[in-house]
Amino acid sequence: MSPDTMTATPDGASEERRRTADRRRHSLRTLTYCGLSGRGRRRHRRRADQDYYLDWYEPRLVYVAMGIMLLSSLDALLTLTLLSHGAYEANLLMARLLSVSVQTFVTGKLLFTGAGVLFLLMHAHFRVLGVVTGWQALHGLVPVYVALIVYELVLLARIQ
Repeated sequence: MSPDTMTATPDGASEERRRTADRRRHSLRTLTYCGLSGRGRRRHRRRADQDYYLDWYEPRLVYVAMGIMLLSSLDALLTLTLLSHGAYEANLLMARLLSVSVQTFVTGKLLFTGAGVLFLLMHAHFRVLGVVTGWQALHGLVPVYVALIVYELVLLARIQ
């Protein structure tokens, strides 16, 4: 806090003068107006701001997030192709969604992936579970998805 926002009380203690809500709170506007227009906050201005969300995300990171979504879509397509050739879904949650319908499977897969990617994107500069930053996790997901796609292509080549 800066000295100009503090006032002294009769007993000599300091009191916060600001009465308005904290402008740095994350809202839907952050994802829409600020995020798309590029007018939002790009970097933390003060050390104390490191625990707040940014309004604008680095284009490279957004491209990584979009790439993960594309790889997830390709994974869903290859999974369905493998299933049509007699394979089975090893992920219990996805198998349950698949038992409902193919549309439910694809929708669920993309919604779960999209929610995770959005969470990591929003927390790009935070430590997630105290281990890695969202930025590191997003970049780490790309080779994992690529390896999964390669594995599915190898399985598909063996089946045919």
